[in-house]
Amino acid sequence: MSNLRRRGVAALTLVLSLAIVPRLGATASAPDSHTQPLLDGCQRSQALLLGVATPEWVYVDAASVRAARLGGDRTAGRRTVEGVAKEARPAGEDLYLTHNFHDFNLLIEPDPAYAGVLSSGNLQPGEEFNVIEGEWEVSDIPMWAWPAAGDRVRAGGNWSWDCGHWGEGAADPTRISPLLPYDPVETIQDLAAPGVIRGETTELHPLFEVSTYRADAAGVLTGERRAGRVPRLDVWLNGYGDPAHSIEECALFGVNLTVAARLACSPVRDLGGHYAYTLPLGPKPSPSSRLIVNPLVIHDETDAALRSIPVSVVPDIAAGTVAVSFDLPHAPVPQRFGITVEGGWTRQPPAVLHRVTLDSIHIQRSLDGASEPNLNPVGVPGEQTPDPGDWALYAGVSGHWLRLPVYAVTDDQTITIGKTFEFWLPPGAIPTLFVSGHECDEPLMDCRREAYGATAQPLEFRELGFNDRPGRIHDEGAGVPLQPGTAAYRPEPNPDPGSGNEDLSDAVCGPDSCYQLTVTWTTG
Repeated sequence: MSNLRRRGVAALTLVLSLAIVPRLGATASAPDSHTQPLLDGCQRSQALLLGVATPEWVYVDAASVRAARLGGDRTAGRRTVEGVAKEARPAGEDLYLTHNFHDFNLLIEPDPAYAGVLSSGNLQPGEEFNVIEGEWEVSDIPMWAWPAAGDRVRAGGNWSWDCGHWGEGAADPTRISPLLPYDPVETIQDLAAPGVIRGETTELHPLFEVSTYRADAAGVLTGERRAGRVPRLDVWLNGYGDPAHSIEECALFGVNLTVAARLACSPVRDLGGHYAYTLPLGPKPSPSSRLIVNPLVIHDETDAALRSIPVSVVPDIAAGTVAVSFDLPHAPVPQRFGITVEGGWTRQPPAVLHRVTLDSIHIQRSLDGASEPNLNPVGVPGEQTPDPGDWALYAGVSGHWLRLPVYAVTDDQTITIGKTFEFWLPPGAIPTLFVSGHECDEPLMDCRREAYGATAQPLEFRELGFNDRPGRIHDEGAGVPLQPGTAAYRPEPNPDPGSGNEDLSDAVCGPDSCYQLTVTWTTG
C-alpha cells in the first residue's frame, strides 16, 4: 500500500470516528455541511473528482433515499422549491465525463416555507441572501423556459450535495490535502471546530422542472386592441436527468466510478403525477375590468403523446388568479412537457413596445493563441492553440434568450449578429441585457452542438484544458439596463492575472475586456 493510500485510509477512519460527535454547525432545519456530506458519500478529493473515481454529487440523507429505493419508491430524494431567481445563466465550466454539455444554472432564494432545503453551507454569514442552485444541462431545457433574474420560479430536482466544492484550501498549509481522500488536514480541523471550512452546499441537481412566473410580462389579451400587463406562467418538465442522475443513483449503492455509473444506472426519472400552479394577476385596475385568459400554448418540445392531456385553466375573478393543473402519466421513458398560460385584467395602463437589436460583437481577445492566459492549474501549456478560440455565448434581453452566432473567434474580430427582439413591457420598465457563456477548452465537452435537444459528440473535443473567462455583462447577477439608441456593452475587466472570476473578463484582455456587444434599443 502506498503512503498516499495509507494516509487516505487513516483519514477516512478518523473522519468516520469524529462524525459521530454532535453536529455543532447546523440549525434544526438545515442539513449540517460539516458532517452530513461525508456520511452521505462525498469524499472531498479533487484528485478523485478529476479522475472521475468519486461521485460529484450524492443525495442528501442518502440512507433514507436508499431505503426508499429498495422499497420501490422512485421519487425519494427529490425536492421542489419556490422563490425568486437571483441569477440564471449557463455555467462557465463543468467537469468532463460527468456532463455531456455545460449546465444551465439557476440560483434561487427560497421562500421561507422552503428554507429547509438550505444546508448550513448555503447559509453564509454576511450574505445579502442565501440561495440554492439548480443545475440542468442546456440540452434539457429550451431557452423559452429559461428564467431571468427577478422572476418568481418553482424548481424541482434531486436534492443533493455538491461534492466538488467544500470551501477547500483556506485552512491547508500543505496545499496538498484537498487532493487526498477526505481532505484530511482541513476536515479533521473542521470536525473538531465546525467552521474552519464551509463544507458542501445543497443543490437541486439535476432539475426536472423549471416553472417561471414572468416579471414585467405584458402583451395583448384575446379580443383586446391595446397591450397591457399580462402575467405569464411558463412550465417546463423533462424526465431526462443527465449523467448527474445516473451518478447519484449509483452512489446510493457504492458504484462511485463515473464511467461505470453512466453505464449501470439510468438517467431517466418518472415524472408521473399531479401538477398545480396559481398565476396571480395583481389588483383589478378598475371596477369595469374583465379577467381574460389567453388560449393555452403547448410548446413544440412537448412529446406528441402528451399534447392531448387535459390542462385545467380556471380563472378566479374574486381572488384575481388563474389556477392551472394537469396530470402526467407514469412512464419508463423520459417525458417532456411544456406549456404557457397568460391572463390578465382589461383596462390596464398601456404597455410599451420595445425593439432591441443585437447588432454586432467585437472579439478583443480570443483567449487562445497569443492571448491564451493559461489559467490551467496543472500547467498544461497552450490549450487549443493557435487561434481560433472556441466560445459559447448566450444573451438574455429582458428574459428573451439567444445563443449568439459566435463559435470560432480570433483576436480583433467583429461578427455581425443582426438579431431583433420585439416585446411589450409595462410602462416604466426598462429592457435589460445579460450575457454569459464560456470558452471551450475542456476535454470531451461538446460546445459546438450545445443547444436544447442536442446529442453530444464528445470524441471531437480532445483538449486537455480548462475554460478561460470571456466574462459576463451583468449587474449583480441581473441584466444591465439598456441605454436609448445604440451603445456598446462589455464585461467588467479583471485586474488580477491569477484570478478565475467568471463574472470578469480575463486580465489578458486588458481594460477593454475580451468582447464588446453593440446593441440598439428603440420604443414604439
